[in-house]
Amino acid sequence: MTAAASKRYYLAGNRLLTHILFWIGYVLVHTGVHIDAGDPMLEYLLYETFTLPGAILVAYVNLNVLYPLFFFRKRYAAFTFSAILLLFAGSVLNRFLQERVVEPVFLPDTTTPESIWVWYMLLKSMLWYLGPVLLFTMVIRVTEQGFRTEQLKQQADSEKLQAELNLLKAQVHPHFLFNTLNNLYALTLEASARAPEVVLKLSDLMSYMLYDSRSETLALDKEIAHIRNYIALEKLRYGSRLALSLKVSGATEHFPVAPLLLLPFVENAFKHGAANATGDAWISIEISVDASLLSVRVENSCPETTQPSVAHSGIGLQNVRRRLALLYDREHTLDIVQEPGRYNVHLTLNNTTA
Repeated sequence: MTAAASKRYYLAGNRLLTHILFWIGYVLVHTGVHIDAGDPMLEYLLYETFTLPGAILVAYVNLNVLYPLFFFRKRYAAFTFSAILLLFAGSVLNRFLQERVVEPVFLPDTTTPESIWVWYMLLKSMLWYLGPVLLFTMVIRVTEQGFRTEQLKQQADSEKLQAELNLLKAQVHPHFLFNTLNNLYALTLEASARAPEVVLKLSDLMSYMLYDSRSETLALDKEIAHIRNYIALEKLRYGSRLALSLKVSGATEHFPVAPLLLLPFVENAFKHGAANATGDAWISIEISVDASLLSVRVENSCPETTQPSVAHSGIGLQNVRRRLALLYDREHTLDIVQEPGRYNVHLTLNNTTA
């Protein structure tokens, strides 16, 4: 646990103040619990105050030595033996202070000297006074270790999730680039005058992928602009034999979405629809935002013999399925329906921060 994290458990972020107030509370509580009816309050408070050295010895040696050295390493026999010795040492210290300091100095007229080595008193001090201190410090360390373990687990899970998301995003880039460069290659083979326009569009797309997509989320209208650029590139290739409709509605500028999340659906429509069509082809894309709900529907025509099955719909859709599961979990639905001559993808995404 870092120093910054541990400060949250101290009063006013002050470790020393927290410990001082704890021991004051310890003395007051023990005085109230152990005092007998008729005993002078101040006298018993004095006794409890002079048991503090033994309690402090047990508490801090257990916290900082015995627990990390033995119990944490599962050396339970060594811990038990060491804990008994620690309790005995604390009990002897308290008996010494009682018989050599408290009673002769503060209560000489009401007490008689006794030997420190009264085994009944030593055992009573070990079990009744110092045993609860040992148990309490054990609870503190075990609880703290539980929190620390959970914190490290959450940190590891978060780092693993981020690494997986970065990998999936990196896989989207070469997949998309491979498709687009194929388009450019086809135009250059034809010595088409449209090739420079393709290079400019590709430059815009690369800028989006290299810079904007580094963010965890961005406004949906930026993702849509990216899709428009991609569509423009594809339309240069297909010309009039492709009927394409793109409809956008709602406040897309205020809806956050993970970058490069929607493009694979559009890519898939071109790759497995228009690219495989022997005649005219069509693609219909509808993107709408209603409050916190995003709806994306992508439909395309497809030859029945070449459309891949829903379970094997390409690298792009496999990646986007995984990203949706990691980023939005239960906040999304993805339905992919294959019908004769038609392929339909419908994504709904609920974003409570939108």
